Amino acid sequence: MNPSAESATPPVITVSNLTVNKGEQIICQIKNATIDRGSTVGITGPNGSGKSTLMRVLAGLETDFQGTCKVAFPLSDRVFVHQSPYLFSGTVLANVEYGLRARSVSKSSRRELAELWMARFGIEHLADRSVSSLSGGEGRRTALARACVLKPGLLLLDEPLADLDTAGAECVLAALHELSESTIVISSPTALAKELAPQTILVEP
Repeated sequence: MNPSAESATPPVITVSNLTVNKGEQIICQIKNATIDRGSTVGITGPNGSGKSTLMRVLAGLETDFQGTCKVAFPLSDRVFVHQSPYLFSGTVLANVEYGLRARSVSKSSRRELAELWMARFGIEHLADRSVSSLSGGEGRRTALARACVLKPGLLLLDEPLADLDTAGAECVLAALHELSESTIVISSPTALAKELAPQTILVEP
């Protein structure tokens, strides 16, 4: 046995012969895939290939599948940002603080953390703005800040760069680099830059 192989850290996500059906139609099929702890992985493929379905399986939201999907993170340590993210009524600040409040983080600490992540996503000037008045890109960055402020073990982002201009996309990419201890999975209809996602899993229809 290779000593280095014996001491290697096992992957935190292992997918084998995964198939998701709706009625008689296969909507997602992955033969084999593994993801290591702390890595950033792209899930790419054309529209309708099953990328979002795979993300839902990894998030624990889709449980009706055949095959194996082992995820070494409890559901409480997985955060999924949908490609059309939902925002709670109220201000941008209230949204970004939401998960911290649910985890009983003190008011002063959650305000400090929320302000830090709003700044990283370039939305600190929108803190007191009602989410109902946001543009699509501003809303997306608010949802991403709300997810990242929790520093989850597994962060699942379904097409996070949609609706964003160049400046917004650069903010998102820079912010994700701050989550060095998180395992990040990003779905995209096109190939992601290697510096963002060194590993890519191709989903084919």
